[in-house]
Amino acid sequence: MADRPIVMKLNQQQLELLDRTIAKGVAPDRTTLVRLALKEYAAQHRNGAEVLRTGPGESK
Repeated sequence: MADRPIVMKLNQQQLELLDRTIAKGVAPDRTTLVRLALKEYAAQHRNGAEVLRTGPGESK
């Protein structure tokens, strides 16, 4: 799978959480940590994915 750029806007508390997690040795930097988190999230939700449709006449 090719890398796709994303933009994340994080507040100070979220950045501090990333930095504390990096300090514990989970990942060497923020970019690597975010990639790891996205991969783990995708792996957990791959088989149980559900699409929510909220357009006119569609239910959730």
